[in-house]
Amino acid sequence: MDPAYSSGTYFAEQNRHSEDTVFKVGDFLNLFLPFARRRQLAIRSYVDVGCGSGEVAKELSASLRANGILLQTVKGYDVSPHVRTLKDDLVEYVHGDFCASDERVDLVTLFDVFEHVPDPAQFLRLVSRDRFRGMLVNPGHLTFMDTASALNLLTAAGLRIADYRYSREFLSPSGHRSLASKLVLPFRYLMAGVSPWLLSKTLGGVSLTVIALTEIGLREQTFASTALCA
Repeated sequence: MDPAYSSGTYFAEQNRHSEDTVFKVGDFLNLFLPFARRRQLAIRSYVDVGCGSGEVAKELSASLRANGILLQTVKGYDVSPHVRTLKDDLVEYVHGDFCASDERVDLVTLFDVFEHVPDPAQFLRLVSRDRFRGMLVNPGHLTFMDTASALNLLTAAGLRIADYRYSREFLSPSGHRSLASKLVLPFRYLMAGVSPWLLSKTLGGVSLTVIALTEIGLREQTFASTALCA
């Protein structure tokens, strides 16, 4: 594991990237809530893997509860030791490998995590099968993918794609911080209205939000669907 993670250097500033929390959570909920309602999901436990500042776990769990999802357990896992100093009455922060535990949870989120690993397919496979071994190796982005390759990657990791949408990251606080991003902002906005996919292939500024089911989750959803039709 890169010392930048294990030593806490990467999160020496604990609020790193937290300015985009509200944007990321809102964007995720726009996709996830309709899906959860269609499938009548019973979400009781939630873990944010690679929780960083811990703000996403707090904001997302509060929003899920506000939307009628009765969470009983909420945790944030990170391999960086800074997570030991994070405190919240409703979120338990854990310094360690998520899948080294025996926990089985209903919902796992990975916000801006697997693009930091050298073997993202293996990373996703281990996370989704509860055998995460701290695959974070380098603090920089090591993987850059278009829509098709990202979805293929998730499928190769043994996950079933349930739904996805383009996220307009250029509208987040950090998405138009630099002078260059401010100059290109109007063009990105216009192009996003025409074709987010085209924007992703040209000016950039969008990412992909995906709902994917693990093998266990898929079996349970199949059973639930069969039971509803019986």
